[in-house]
Amino acid sequence: MKKCLLLIVVIISVCIAFSQKGKEKPASQTIRLIFQNMVGDASLQTGIEYTNAFGEPFMVRAFKYYISDMQLQYADSTIYKTNLTPHLVNERDSTTKQLSFIAPAGNITAIQFLLGVDSITNTTGVQTGDLDPAKGMYWVWNTGYIMAKLEGTSAVAKSPGRQFSYDVGGYKYGENAARKIDLPVPAAFYQETSLSKSRDVIIKADVLKWFAGTHDVKIAEHPMCHEPGKLAMDIADNYEKMFTF
Repeated sequence: MKKCLLLIVVIISVCIAFSQKGKEKPASQTIRLIFQNMVGDASLQTGIEYTNAFGEPFMVRAFKYYISDMQLQYADSTIYKTNLTPHLVNERDSTTKQLSFIAPAGNITAIQFLLGVDSITNTTGVQTGDLDPAKGMYWVWNTGYIMAKLEGTSAVAKSPGRQFSYDVGGYKYGENAARKIDLPVPAAFYQETSLSKSRDVIIKADVLKWFAGTHDVKIAEHPMCHEPGKLAMDIADNYEKMFTF
């Protein structure tokens, strides 16, 4: 009788162990960042006419920006720094609008990254991958990277071909156009009981913020920005506000 009871206890213990094992939270999770470029509430499309906050019509030809120094903040206040290399998001290349990586499991409360590249990268010289000058984001004449680019045409631009072109760069003191982005993650994004090993994170980037944010940047007054300085810093202050979760 005792042997039978012992056998039953062992069987129950094994069943409970296997049951709990199946409910264990994963040690890691796959984060897939999906970048959606926007014009206000509408998805950005090149060659389509839009209007900025000053009533200026414009069409986008190129929209690119670097994402680097990605890190995650968790509910327990720990910070996970990814080892991702600088990533170039290019509106005309849909494959660049997704970025996946493995991170520790847990509830993420904020996603932080640098819009642009740091000063060390800027002073290292010509590099490969997304930092290859062939990507059109490197100033050979100025030895540094363009942090973000917005180019197109506008009827109000007083320039040849009615073009506007904002190639925003600069890394030296007082001219640093890189901006730190801190995006809080809504609490509803995570559920404590969720055992999912994969998360899709949609990050929207609104080009309208380039013109109206911290500073007013009117195409009619400033159709070109191709060097570090005050205008580049004003645009950088604006595009710092373009991201939403």
